[in-house]
Amino acid sequence: MTRALMTFIFIFLLGGPVQADQPAPLTGAEIATRVRATLIENGQEGVPILAEQRRYYPCEVDLAIGPRREGRWDAVDVACPGKVPWSIVVRTSAEVPAGFSFGGRETSSETTSVAVFTRTVRRDEVITADKLEVIEMVRTPASGTFSDIAPLVGRRMVRTLGAGVPVRERHLEMEWAVREGEPVVIESVSGAMVISMAGIALEDGQIGDFIEVQNLRSRKTLNGIVGDGKKIVVSPNMN
Repeated sequence: MTRALMTFIFIFLLGGPVQADQPAPLTGAEIATRVRATLIENGQEGVPILAEQRRYYPCEVDLAIGPRREGRWDAVDVACPGKVPWSIVVRTSAEVPAGFSFGGRETSSETTSVAVFTRTVRRDEVITADKLEVIEMVRTPASGTFSDIAPLVGRRMVRTLGAGVPVRERHLEMEWAVREGEPVVIESVSGAMVISMAGIALEDGQIGDFIEVQNLRSRKTLNGIVGDGKKIVVSPNMN
């Protein structure tokens, strides 16, 4: 069989109907339930911070869930070690031990470096470096703060915040890896064969999210996993 014919068959399969035995995508609510159970098993008080309606790629085996950093449960790794492996990071409201700061290094010093605004920043305002500074706080702030201004530049505020108040993740608009209507590269994977094609994202998504995209050439709607560099990875058993 020629390579051209194999490519045609593969593209045809991608544009075909969903297979009847395809497992249903996992929802944010289902993942949150499993993360919550893991927190309880490890004696942690907290709830997952996850959109319940968000869809993720199916997993035919048990999810592997554990702390992203040893000794703290404010962020956990959720991984599927199945036939199509994937992983995401889920934030939680679990308390962070003293000496830790989200986005920064561990420290046992008496002060903690925290990014704050130099003036009041309004809701929907885009953060620029000149609006920020890093100060030392004697008391360790609650989880979700930043010790460096770099991760904050370019983010958009979801609420108004005054000068000198520590900036937290919950104050910021979700940082999407791909936005609805944005051009993306669809990578179709089947064994060792990878076919790239131009597409458009039909949903917002973070890395690891399971979203819909449209193949610009065929106008077919496909489901895939958001990857680095505006790439959406699909395979025949996803569509």
